[in-house]
Order: sequence, then structure tokens, then C-alpha cells
Amino acid sequence: RSDILQLQILSLEILREAVFGNVNNLQFLCENGRIHKFANSICWPAFMFQEFHQQKFLDPEVPNWKLDRQSTGNSPTLESFPSPVDILNTTEWNEYSVKLSKALCSFLLPPNEIRYCPGSTVTKISLPISLAYWEQCARWIIKILSTVFPCIKACASETELPNHIRILSNILQHYMLSTFKKVLISAPVLLKSFREEGLWDLIFSEKIFYFGSSLECIHQIVGETETQTDHFTDAAESTGYKSNLPDVNILQSEAISFLEFAATLNENTNNLPECSALLSALEHCTNGPGLVVTILKSFHVILKLATEQTLVSFKSLDVLTRVLKVACLQAQELRKAHPSDDFRGNGSQSNNVQMDSLDERIKNALTCVELAFNLFKEYVTISDLGRMIILHNANCIGCLFDLFQEENLRKHVLEQVLALYRLPPSSAQDHTAKLQLCSKYLETFTRAKEHEKNFAEMSIDLLVTLREIILIDRAYYQNLFRNGECFLHIVSLLNGTFDEAVGEQLVLNVLQTLTSLLAENDESKAAFRMLVGVGYQTLQSLLLDFCKWLPSRKLLDALLGMLVDGTFEINEKTTIKNEDVIILFLNVLQKSSTSLQHYGLVVLQQLLKGSITNRTYCFKAGLLSFLLDWFSVEEWEDTVIKIAELIQIIGGHSISGKDIRKMFALLRGEKISVKQKHSSLLLTSLSHMLKEKGPEAFFEFSGHDSGIEVKSPVQWPYSKGLSFCCWLRVESFPENGMMGLFSFFTENGKGCLAMLGKNTLVYESVSQKNQCVLLPLSLPTKQWKFLSVTHTVGRAFSGGSQLRCYVDGDLVSTEKCRYAKVNEVMTRCSLGTELMPIGEEPTSLGFEGTFAFTGQMGPVYAFSDALSAEQIRGIYNLGPSYMYSFLGDQNLLMNNDSLYKGILDARDGISSKMIFGLNAQASNNRTLFNVSSVLDSLDKSKLEATIMGGTKLCSRRLLQDIIYCVGGVSVLFPLLIHFDDAITHSGESPTGDQLAGQVIESLLHLFWMEM
Repeated sequence: RSDILQLQILSLEILREAVFGNVNNLQFLCENGRIHKFANSICWPAFMFQEFHQQKFLDPEVPNWKLDRQSTGNSPTLESFPSPVDILNTTEWNEYSVKLSKALCSFLLPPNEIRYCPGSTVTKISLPISLAYWEQCARWIIKILSTVFPCIKACASETELPNHIRILSNILQHYMLSTFKKVLISAPVLLKSFREEGLWDLIFSEKIFYFGSSLECIHQIVGETETQTDHFTDAAESTGYKSNLPDVNILQSEAISFLEFAATLNENTNNLPECSALLSALEHCTNGPGLVVTILKSFHVILKLATEQTLVSFKSLDVLTRVLKVACLQAQELRKAHPSDDFRGNGSQSNNVQMDSLDERIKNALTCVELAFNLFKEYVTISDLGRMIILHNANCIGCLFDLFQEENLRKHVLEQVLALYRLPPSSAQDHTAKLQLCSKYLETFTRAKEHEKNFAEMSIDLLVTLREIILIDRAYYQNLFRNGECFLHIVSLLNGTFDEAVGEQLVLNVLQTLTSLLAENDESKAAFRMLVGVGYQTLQSLLLDFCKWLPSRKLLDALLGMLVDGTFEINEKTTIKNEDVIILFLNVLQKSSTSLQHYGLVVLQQLLKGSITNRTYCFKAGLLSFLLDWFSVEEWEDTVIKIAELIQIIGGHSISGKDIRKMFALLRGEKISVKQKHSSLLLTSLSHMLKEKGPEAFFEFSGHDSGIEVKSPVQWPYSKGLSFCCWLRVESFPENGMMGLFSFFTENGKGCLAMLGKNTLVYESVSQKNQCVLLPLSLPTKQWKFLSVTHTVGRAFSGGSQLRCYVDGDLVSTEKCRYAKVNEVMTRCSLGTELMPIGEEPTSLGFEGTFAFTGQMGPVYAFSDALSAEQIRGIYNLGPSYMYSFLGDQNLLMNNDSLYKGILDARDGISSKMIFGLNAQASNNRTLFNVSSVLDSLDKSKLEATIMGGTKLCSRRLLQDIIYCVGGVSVLFPLLIHFDDAITHSGESPTGDQLAGQVIESLLHLFWMEM
């Protein structure tokens, strides 16, 4: 038998001597079916022995070795398996297989170069062999192997090969892989031939890659030969692959190593075929996580060593999507295997299940998921366009969000998603891709809620990242997420039952995220209001139901942040930006503890005291009505006092007929009337409301991008002079700065301007010569004042042009100032904007800078004449709420008051002198209308003025103006008797005189107002 095997080896060696290096002779072996015959000559001994063994095994006279071995209890050896044990032994067949493999490889390399060695020690050889021979020989051997291995596979049963055939197959594979690698390193140009002959398809096929031996079988093959065992083990570890993976054999590691070597050759400018083969292998072996780990490690090496060409291949093959899909499959298998477990961190597991207790397969599956994601990170980090490619790949993004469910990857997934959002959209396609990304992001909330027990923690992570996304480009991403229906997904998170700690964190993050999505965006606020109702009623119900425990300080602060469109800090400039939150905040506050109620009411009081805008928002939101209802049921005295103070502030600013009726109903009600202190608080509030001053409609200037711009050209009063009048309330003066009051300039910069300092009015006249004068002027802050500035035209012997300043109708300062005589129209006119002196630097005037006006302005008028002191006092006496054209108010003229007649008379009044009149009531959105009467020119009615972004239109109703809704002054008389009766029946100490005094004080004030 050994002679037969030796004869086969000898014949191959002789044939090799005749062919080696000779292209013509080799060509002979490639013709007329000789490849198939040669392949048969390689296989026939193994097949012959197998057939003979099967015949002997069926012979009843031959003992059943397998049964005998089992009965004696000895460990089974090669002879105990179906194999030709009576013809040859393991050592003999092993030596034959090695010699046969070397003989076949010797057609490519000299015998002394053919040896099995680790991949890292393969070196280049230099032989006087033509490249043509090498190429043809390589093609010939690949064709032979493509015939041999299918024949070997055909001998297999459903699960395994006969051992002697497996020995031959594995040794042949090892030697051929080593030989091909040595050939390739010596002649890289042959890579093209390898590809054309389908070498990768052969290696990564069921005949070789998926039908290789395990490490146990390799040890069985090499027997007791320690040297050979070391060789095989080294081969598996030569490129970083460990042979201890339970589902990865050495042949598979060698195949991957060879492919990796080919893909990273310096001469390989296009490794697409290699990447494609490796990717196909990855997708084929998803049920073996250890093998997946090995392939993913190879991808990392290829990307690192051959970056440029690998990036191109990755893009063409959509490698990242397919790799992430494999990772998702591994993650799914993990969850199926451990449905009640949640894997965390670096292999730690919740519910006190330690990673050490997991088998190797589970560990490899976890490693697989991490390696796949790390490959994704490497790709987008290295490639300039990598992230943009990912952004437009919906499947890849879908896989990315699938991996978000893995606890150990969650933070990293969100980092990558955030990086995608940072990409600037440069086309409509980019915008569409980002909208899809938003939709996928929001869907993750729903998926987490449906499938994860710890969805609260997952939702918090998503909410935190969502706020970071908004910070990238607030307006753009607010609109994008709004179009993705973000509000529905986020509010729905509050539908559930949680423990107090986690629940509160979720609520806080929901509110903070809603604040980011709504901040400074009117469209988003309107969309959210449409979803949850005016005053955010649905959100209010969810919060109150969610907070079955008492609301915390953090919750109130979150609502306050939502109220001001950001982080809440109480100061004079804190402005309410979202009026729908006002009642929401109060409803939660009413359910809070007494100490928190006190805190919230104090904060609200500070907000209202510091800003008229805040009072306007609160009144529009229905704050006064809410406070009156709360006042009627509250028992704690300290809380009642705070509520009464708020009622006084907000009611003094504005009050509706409904609120007046509710207030008097409380005063007449038995519950309040018997509590004298409560009645006194309400009467005190009522008294302060009646004393409130100021216009019913006014402009609120924030001091930042605020003011009024007159767009239409205005004719300059050339010959008669100029007057400017307005009701104003200074919120605060800038330290060492000036605020713009008005400016009227032509296109070439001629005209005048006025600015306000803390104790100064700065006026500059610009024509042929510039002149700047400072008039003493002291305006108190937070008080309504009527300010008038007049400038006369100097006549001969008249003492020159005079600049005069009036406050509340009284002259406070005067100064000589050259009048700007300009024949051109004024095209650059503004009110309350930031101004800069034309001829002087602010520092030369004693100021450090200039600013926009901060405060409020009521009706504003400009006249083409220098009004007299009597006319100015007449305008002042009309009051701050007069907003008309000074044309014939018959009710006022019937008083025979010469003061009113001088300003309201159709012929001798000031109506015809008005250049323009502007007020917050005569408006449409941001456009203001001129109230000037049309006498001199039709063009006056066409004046166009607009408010800037930092300016708001405010309106209100004062108690003294609308008390007639409940009967006028007479409504107070019944209270005198009512309080006296209530005190008598209640038995409390008689302090009715005090209450009666408060009522009488209010009556006297109303009488004085009417007079």
C-alpha cells in the first residue's frame, strides 16, 4: 500500500521536473480535459481506500471496532471512526498527505521553498522563472483545486467527512494557502490572475472555508508531533487571530489572513474584490459570532493599512450598512438568548448576572457588536465624505439606531448621530436626508417605550442629545423636528408609571427639551399650542397626573425656564417669552407645598414688578382670573398675602370686565367678607389699581434690536420749526451711556437727532454746520412721563433758534441751537433706535457708548412747528391714552376750555401741523399706521412705519376707565353696608371702620378722576 502511494508521489515529482519553468509543457497539461484527469490522480488513493473500507466494514466477519472500543471504555481514536484502519495508519496517511501537497505545490515553487510557516515569516523569493509560467501555473493549480475540493465535498455525509479524507483536504488547504501567499508576495501582479480564476470564490466556499476542520481535528491530524502543532497554532495567530475562538478553525483564520494580505498589498490599487469576498463571508457566517469577530478584525486591518482604496471599496459595496446589519443580528440573538438581561458597560450585566458566567459565544457576540460599531467610527473619522454618505444612507442610519438599544453602545451611537447633525446642509437632498434622520430619531422614543424596560433612561439620553442638536443651529433644527412631529413623541413620554426618582428626571428632561424646541420660535409655539391646547392644557394634565407626589423645586425651575425660553435667572431684564406656560406654572404651583408656593409667588412677583411686558403677557394669559380663584379658596395667610400682592400688580396693569365682576363678587361674598383681612387685602389692591397711570396702548422697547423705523420719506419742516412729543417710561438708563430717542435725517445725513442720558438730553443739529447741545433733563425710571422737545427757527432780532424741553407740560430746560434748514425729504427716520452722534464722539460728550431705548413709549407725535407751552400742556392734559389726530373732539370742546380749544380746534388747532402720529393701537402686526388727519396732502396717510424685532405692541385696560362695566362708582356703595352686616354676624372685632375707610378712599379717587 505504501508503494502505491509512493508511486503516486514519484510520478508527480517526475512530471514536475518536466514541466517546471516550461510554459509549453505546462500548456500541454492544461489542454483536452487533462486538468480533470490530473485532479482525479490526486484524489484516487483516498477514494479507493474509502471504497475498500466500506466493503470491509460491511463484511460481517470483520469486527465492529467502534462498538468494541466503546464497550471497553477506552477513548476513541482515529481507528474507531469509519476509515480504512486495516489498510493504513494515521502517521502513514499524514505523511502521504504532506508529500502529496508539497508535490502539487512544487509546480509553483522549488521543493526547498515549500514548507508550512507562519504568515508573518513568509518572504519574497527570487527565481529565474518567467512570470508567464507562474501565471499559467497558478491558473492551472486553481483549476485543479476547483475540481478536487468539490469531489472531496461530495464524499461528505450531511455533517462530516471521513477522517482520512479530511486529513488530506486540510493539509492540502494549508500548503496551498501558504504557497499562494508566497507567490503573491513575490509577484503581486498575479493577483489579477487569482481573481480571474475565482480563487476567492473557491477559498470562501462551502468546499473549503465553511467545511474546514476544527482545532481539535487539527491536533488529531498532526498527532503527537509538537513541532507541527506549533506551526498550525502560529499560523492562526500570525496576524492577530486567536485560535481559541470556539467557532473559528485555523483554516478559516489562514484564509482570512491570506485575503487580508492580498487586500493590503501596496501594488493593489483596487481591493474591491477582496473586500467583497470578505463581506460575503461575513454575511454567510452570522450564526458564528467568533468568526464574525475575526472577519471584522480583518476589516479593521485592511482599512488601516490600505485606507484610500478601502474607502472606495466600502462606498461601492455599502460595507458599513451590511456590517451594521450583521451586528444587529448578533444583538438580536443576544436578546433572544437572554430576554430578561440587559448587557451593560464593558461586559457587565444587570440583575447581578456577571459576564464571567456567560459562555464564549455570548462574549464573542458582544465583541462582534462593538467591533462593527468601531469599524463604523473608523470609517467616518478617516473619510472626509464618510459622514455625508452615511447621512444619505437610510438603511445604515436604521441599523445605527437599532444598535442604540445596546447599553454599552448607546452613548457612542448618540455621538455619531450628533456628528451627522453637525453636517451643514448644502442642498435640498441634504435637507431631506436630515428630515429622515429626525424622523428616525423620534421613532426611537416609541421603540424604546414599546420594547425596553429601562425606556426612561433611554429616553433621557435621547432628550439630552436632542438639546445638543438644537444648539447646533437652533432655528433650523427646531423647524426640522417640528416637521417631524417631535412634540407628539416627546409629550407621549409622560404617559406611564415610574418611580419618583426616574420619573422626575424624565419630566425635567422633557420640559427642558420642549424649552429648546420652542425657544424664540413662534411657529413652533403655535404648533405645540395646537397639539396640547391654549395654556398647554394637555401637558398640564399629564404633569399633574404624572406628579402624584408633590412637585419639586427643580420642576418649578424647569417650568420657569420654559417660561423665559431658556435658563431662568431672575433680574430686571428677565422677560417672559412663552405666555402659555404662565397658567401651567401656576397650576403646578398650586399643587406644591406651602414653601414652594411661597417661592413661586415671590418669583412671579419679581417678574411682574420688573417688566411691563411681563405684566402684559400675564394678563393676556388669564393670570388675574386664576389668582382671584386661588385667593377665594386659599387658607394659608402668608400665601393669601402674596396672591393679593400679585392681584394688585397685574390688576393695576390691566383688568377685564369679567375680572372686575369676579373681584366685586368676592368682596360681596360671605366667605371673604367674614375674613376681614382678606377683604382688606382686596380693597387695598382695588385702591392701587385705581391709581395706576399710563397709556392704554404702548410700545415695549427691549433695548436690543428695538425701535421704530419710518420707511416713508418725511418732509422736513423748513420754516416753522419742529416739535416732538411722546409719553414714555424709562425702564433703566445705561451706565455712562446714551439711549436713542428720535432721529430725522436726509439721505446725505442732514437733519437732527436726540438721545437720553441719565440726567441729560443730547440734541444734535446737522446741516451746513453741526451743533450738539446738552440740556439738563432728569427723568425718573419706571414712571410714565410726557416728554416734549421743540426747536424754533431763528428770526432776525429774535435771539436765534431755541431748543426747549418740557416734562409733563412744564418747561425744564432751554438752550440756543442752530436749526437745520434742509429742503430735502427725510428718508432715514427712527424712534428709540441706537444712534450715534454725527459730529461728536460719545466720549467727548461724557458718555462711553450709545444704546437703543429701553422702556416703553405711548403715543408719539411729530409736528412741523414749534408748539407753544400752552399747546404742550394741552396735549399733556388729554392724558396718556389719547391716541388720535387732535381734530375736533366735541365733548372736550363743549367745556369752553381755551386750552383744549387751542389744540383741538379744526382751524386753529395742531392737527394740521402733525407730520405723523404713531401708537401701538393703530397697527397691523409689525406695521404702524399714521393717525394724522389728511388736510394738507394725501401723502400723509401713506406713511409707513414698522417696529423692529426687539419691540412689542402692548395694550391694556385700566380699572378707572372700565369700571362702568359693573355699574361705575355706584358699585362701591353697597360694600359699606355689606361689610358692616358681615362683621356683626361673624362676631369678630369691629374693624368695619377700616374697611369703610378703604371703600371711601376708592370712591373719592373715582370722583376726582371723573371731575
